Amino acid sequence: MKYSLVVPVYNNSKGISDLYDAISNFFKTDSVEFIFVDDFSQDSSWEELKKIRAKDQRCKIIRLSKNFGQHAATLCGFAESKGEFVLTLDDDLEVLPAEFQKLIDKQEATNAKVVYGEYQQKESVFKRLLKGIYKRISKLEGAKKGRGSSFRLIEGEIAQKLAESHKQFVFIDEFLLWYTHEVEFVTVTNNPSALRKSRYKTKGLIKTTANVVMYSTAIPLKAVTLTGFTLAAINFLIGIFFLRKYLIDKIEIKGYTSLIVSVLFSTGLIIFCIGVIAQYMRAILTNLNNAPTYHISDKEC
Repeated sequence: MKYSLVVPVYNNSKGISDLYDAISNFFKTDSVEFIFVDDFSQDSSWEELKKIRAKDQRCKIIRLSKNFGQHAATLCGFAESKGEFVLTLDDDLEVLPAEFQKLIDKQEATNAKVVYGEYQQKESVFKRLLKGIYKRISKLEGAKKGRGSSFRLIEGEIAQKLAESHKQFVFIDEFLLWYTHEVEFVTVTNNPSALRKSRYKTKGLIKTTANVVMYSTAIPLKAVTLTGFTLAAINFLIGIFFLRKYLIDKIEIKGYTSLIVSVLFSTGLIIFCIGVIAQYMRAILTNLNNAPTYHISDKEC
């Protein structure tokens, strides 16, 4: 099996037929498998997938027992994949499958482990602002952090490692860089007649960004460390200033304002640090409880 194409599906019964047609028109060989993961759609998406499975045995269809999210659904597809390389595609056809040829050519030319297709997503100004902030923060961890998209080519072995090793919070693009820096990027063309709007809402985007920063980077801990040192230095200089006033200038300092401010400032910092540590403890606790990333209720493979 040369390629495994993983497509997470959610509430897209009207577009699944066009989605399959676009995929099958490009991938005409038998050395490819199509893995559709229904993320507990509330419409007739699962029934439509069954029809596709009945006419094309290259298709594997999987239905999750509840809505786990796009990245978890994609990870489920990775676990079922058999290909030398895994391709991922959104079900809204914002990029047509024919654009995979650019990723394949790039991989063959560079022998990269991961190749991303970069394209211009149709989003509101606010969403672009949020993503811009996330990308700038991510670049503090590395030049290739915060780039990429859900239109990707991944070496099959790495995809399998992701499925085996990451059972909690899943953000594929961050975790891929834990395994390799052999990552390439290629510009792909948007589909002018995409099926529907992006699945991501503003609330979900904010939550995902916060989780990425908290669980897959050391940025919060670095921020706490930097803040702690900065405030300690400021407090030290303030203390030296008042001590000089008292010992050298012989100026009696009345009141306890400076003391109160210092205590409150230090206490606020301590509480902030405890809050950050508590978030990490929460992640550890969740991991110890073995909360599932996904659970399959039905599949035909």
